[in-house]
Amino acid sequence: MECYNCGIILGKERVCPNCGVDLRMYRKFVGISNYLYNMALAKAKERDLSGAVADLRLSLQYNKVNTNARNLLGLIYYEMGEGVAAVREWLISKGYQNEENRASEYLEKTKKDPAEKEKINQLARKYNQVLSYCRQDSLDLAVIQLKKILSGNAHFVRGWQLLALIYIKNGELELARKALRKAETIDAGSVLTARYYKEISLLAHQGAGKKAKKAQAVAYQNGNDTIIQPKLRADIGFWGMAANLLIGVAVGVAITWYLVVPGVRKQAVSDASVAVTEANNTISDKNQTIKALEEQIDALSGDVETAQADMKDRDAAVSASEALLTAYDAYINENIELAGDTLEGIDEKLLSDNGRKIIKTLREQVNQQYLTKAYETGMQAYNSYNNEEAITQLSKVVAMDEGYDDGNALYNLAQSYRKVEDWQNAIDTYSKVVTLFPDTSLAYNASRYVTQIEPLLDNEN
Repeated sequence: MECYNCGIILGKERVCPNCGVDLRMYRKFVGISNYLYNMALAKAKERDLSGAVADLRLSLQYNKVNTNARNLLGLIYYEMGEGVAAVREWLISKGYQNEENRASEYLEKTKKDPAEKEKINQLARKYNQVLSYCRQDSLDLAVIQLKKILSGNAHFVRGWQLLALIYIKNGELELARKALRKAETIDAGSVLTARYYKEISLLAHQGAGKKAKKAQAVAYQNGNDTIIQPKLRADIGFWGMAANLLIGVAVGVAITWYLVVPGVRKQAVSDASVAVTEANNTISDKNQTIKALEEQIDALSGDVETAQADMKDRDAAVSASEALLTAYDAYINENIELAGDTLEGIDEKLLSDNGRKIIKTLREQVNQQYLTKAYETGMQAYNSYNNEEAITQLSKVVAMDEGYDDGNALYNLAQSYRKVEDWQNAIDTYSKVVTLFPDTSLAYNASRYVTQIEPLLDNEN
């Protein structure tokens, strides 16, 4: 176990021997996270994948760096056909623990197999197309596309559930049941699958009631009126009498047999009583376990709120430190644009004293190169009439140095705003040129453009 603040390996200390932070609450969180992970593992073995996913998500809320829980969550997503979600979880896991992490192995297998990678991407695109068909009420096209998806991705639970929902809407209840059975073999604990089963049973019951009522009535035409009346029994004749005689014999046999039922029933009641007693004992044991867990949760609830507030502040500090590392890595790899963009978004107040010194030095080294690169990219876009990109790049330059290149950066930014007809930003930027660089050709041209644009802005308003 590592200290969440300084990262040193810990024993059973309650206080970190290196940085002095209190570890008791942190150990409780880690313990709860591991307990939930073990519960999820047991559910996954029983194919209750939805239940396992819920436990794993809660486990990661208590300890987001629990890579075992995150890797298992990725594997379950992969088993359910959610390849994109699986890769996302493994990437996050690898970000927290780069060495000796099974997530690296899973990601490597995905990278080595281009067909598998393309299969994941195709599944996401095709499923989004299916959803689009459903929104357009093109259910026939949606069914065709879903069948294509499921032919190559038989473990895609959401696909089977959506196919069942479409069948339910179309009244094809037996086909819906078959689709849900497919989903159930993959994820036996899905609440959504159970809900669809319940809906099918309700619709089937309603349909059976309608058929029975229809069979019990006949309709005929009387002039312009339609008369509906119950069916009457026809004269049964000789064969009907024979049938009634046989039925009478059968009823007699049934009555005779009924005399044996009390003994059978008594034995069944006895067996049921034994089963109920055993079930009550099991429920009692489980209730005691649940009560003990609830007491533990109540004892921790007050501490959780305080710890969550502390963890939020620590998460912000960790995010700032990670951003600083990203910027430094980009600078080392000569990706000056990424380094500059990353440094711009870092709040120095969240960094340690050492981190502030590092970011100050790094900014001094990056800024000039960043400005030069951004200005070159912006001017290339401007000269290529790509004004949106020119605005993006030149805005970065002007935000750091409004006087860059003797005001040309600011002036060309105003020109780009004018060309995309963003009159207000164009006037504001031209006005800065006039203020910062008076008595120059740039200021003269800027004033002239302001005079031309102001009537256009007034017309818009």
